[in-house]
Amino acid sequence: MAKLFLKHITGYSYTNDVSESTNRIMLFPYNDTNQHLVNHNISITGNPELFTYIDHFNNRVGVFNFLTHHSSLIIKSEAEIITSKIKFPEDSLDSKRQWEILEKLCKLINYLEFMRIDPLFSFNEAFNLVNDLKLKSITPFQLCQNLNNYIFENFKYKAGITTVNSQAKDVWEEKTGVCQDFANVLIQLLRIAKIPARYVSGYVCAKKNIRGYSATHAWTEAFIPDYGWIGFDPTNNLIASELHVRLAVGRDYNDCSPVKGVFKGEETQKMSVNVYLGTKEKEVSKKELIISKEKNIKTKDNSKAKNSFMRNLQMVQQQQQQQ
Repeated sequence: MAKLFLKHITGYSYTNDVSESTNRIMLFPYNDTNQHLVNHNISITGNPELFTYIDHFNNRVGVFNFLTHHSSLIIKSEAEIITSKIKFPEDSLDSKRQWEILEKLCKLINYLEFMRIDPLFSFNEAFNLVNDLKLKSITPFQLCQNLNNYIFENFKYKAGITTVNSQAKDVWEEKTGVCQDFANVLIQLLRIAKIPARYVSGYVCAKKNIRGYSATHAWTEAFIPDYGWIGFDPTNNLIASELHVRLAVGRDYNDCSPVKGVFKGEETQKMSVNVYLGTKEKEVSKKELIISKEKNIKTKDNSKAKNSFMRNLQMVQQQQQQQ
């Protein structure tokens, strides 16, 4: 069991006032058997009304409109969470029986969307790897561990090479990326092996020997017969534990992006994200509320109308930028 304190601050500043900022946020930690949410608070500049709903994947989603003119926007999420030690699968069920169960699951509507292999991910090398490891692995759980280890051992962790729009095929070719990229590749490999796999966004506890500890993090969950969903973190070659806090699950990053939206205006903006997850409560400093990590993008409209809505590219919070 671990008692964890979370602070996640996303900030935007603009060269001039913007208005009618409409946003979707997925910043609500799961509250379930393994992850008990003691308290959680979200504060937003201007205190707009926050509407929430449960989506198709059982994630809590928030939506808000900040209508007045503003030159900055800060979204702050704070929580106290108690996580339980994850009990790993006993893996005692006959391996042949497990594969038979997965074969049937692949045809059920609840799992079909977690079985779709990206048509661009058609590398013979990947299929041969999976088939080779599958022959050497006794059970699906062991195959998951072997694939998790393969990515950790053969892919280079380096920020700035990929973006949120990078495809799994690009990461496979380059063998370089960050947590989001490795999660996406593992998803494809597991689906090739006919194991349902889904994307997880969240955090990992602040330990300096763990990659992703100071940022939003991503990993993969696989469905194991006679057990259920269990997380694999290829970035750190770990099985997700009580140090991992889940925010959302989905088919890929697009289903789970922490913050995204649009605003009215043609302004350059700066974005900063500060994340802390640790065993000690941390005070938010004034520096953390200042836009420090700058990434400027001038959003352009194809029309000449000055007040049309612009796609705010920065509102899709890029996990890679936080590494």
